Amino acid sequence: MNLPLQLDRRDVVPLQDQLFEQLRQMIVTGRLKPNSRVIATRFLAEQAGVSRTTVLLAYERLISEGYLETRPAIGTFVCSALPDEPKPKSVRNSSEDIPRHASLYPAVFHGSLTPRPYVPDQTVDFSLSRHDASHLLPPKIWLQGVRSVLAREPNGMADPLPAAGVASLRRVIVDYLAATRGIMASPEQVIIVVGRRQACGLIAHLFQRRGDQVVLESPGDEGIASFFKARGAELVPVPVDEHGLQTDRLPKGPVSMAYVTPARHNPIGGTMPQTRRAAMIGWAREAGAYLLEDDSDSEFRYHGTTPLPLAALDPYGLVFYTGSFAKTLGAGVGLGYLVVPAEFVDAILAIKSMAEDGRPWLEQMVIRDLLISGEYEHHLRRVRKVYLERRDCLIEALRAHFGDIRLIGTEVGTQLTWVLPDQFPSARAVCDAARVHGVNIERVVATSPETARLCRFHDRALVFGYSALTTEHLQQGVARLADALSV
Repeated sequence: MNLPLQLDRRDVVPLQDQLFEQLRQMIVTGRLKPNSRVIATRFLAEQAGVSRTTVLLAYERLISEGYLETRPAIGTFVCSALPDEPKPKSVRNSSEDIPRHASLYPAVFHGSLTPRPYVPDQTVDFSLSRHDASHLLPPKIWLQGVRSVLAREPNGMADPLPAAGVASLRRVIVDYLAATRGIMASPEQVIIVVGRRQACGLIAHLFQRRGDQVVLESPGDEGIASFFKARGAELVPVPVDEHGLQTDRLPKGPVSMAYVTPARHNPIGGTMPQTRRAAMIGWAREAGAYLLEDDSDSEFRYHGTTPLPLAALDPYGLVFYTGSFAKTLGAGVGLGYLVVPAEFVDAILAIKSMAEDGRPWLEQMVIRDLLISGEYEHHLRRVRKVYLERRDCLIEALRAHFGDIRLIGTEVGTQLTWVLPDQFPSARAVCDAARVHGVNIERVVATSPETARLCRFHDRALVFGYSALTTEHLQQGVARLADALSV
């Protein structure tokens, strides 16, 4: 479980006190529910980047003041009855800035592209679409889940589901988002969807007409751009930098909607600072736009804390928030969720019910049980450890062959971006040379000529997906790339 903590080492308040107060706020505001298990001290220390002693002392204080309790041989839980105190102010309107990425330095290219042929034993594929099936949820866990659900509710598939999906799953998702993202919503606002594209479709049906302006990130998701273009939208690509979408380049409006990925920009990997998030919401209100916040790629965070999403900062009801289980449980798990502002719930459900009901019931019930039992969080920790090892291996290999290179997107996700120095050839030329040497790499390409001119990453950056490659293949792939560039 990734908690949305905002620890500031520059603050005069000790980290232990900051951690205590932020955890206390989560408890008294209901983000961490009574009787819910809290994250183990070791894992929270790794997530927050502090010592385990700091976490232990914060927990001990929370226990002594009646917010947490230990249950022998089980763990630490939020107390069922909390101390009487005035309810603290909500953090929904917080606009505190978050630490920016550490400065990165460019490499120097001393080689040249070599056309000599190379026939590898096996292609090393860094493509983002590849997945490692060995690190998905084990089949035996799925089988146990299915058997448990059917034994408990043998007639569960007899009745049609509401379009919103299984009510108990939606309640669990509400608790999960409150604890991990700081989003305070009701179960009625959560709608189960078949991935983010269905989420886009529902919102587009509600707000976008032919000729309406739709803001997209550039570079960005080509599939999402194709979807809105097919619906007759006038696409307005906005350039991104290492911190995500550049809010100072947003159009004045009127704009019907904007699709954004503030937690981890796709594909470059930057995380949008809190100041830009506040600016994004302010722009949407002035431009008459609604925001679709895609947070389907942020469960694998390796360093630092998860910034508050737009949906947790929005006081106006402008943000539609979508997440997915596809990245964590496998692309074949076609389930996600959409958190809808309260005033649009009925309209979204009416649109969705014309296309389908809330199926599939069995899959929703199994995922609900995975979340309740803690098996989902256990799975995330296991896979996160594997991906962190592979990420570190890739970074080490790149720096061993190419020196002090500039990397973006290393803190979260399953891919990273290498910004090529000026001395290097174009990203396209590098990809072509790498392909001859048995290496597939994707490059960053802007979605329009205008943003290509404004975006420093257009054809100047490579994107490496590492989740599907072993450490041996990662090292082999970088060595072949170096050979292709004669470094």
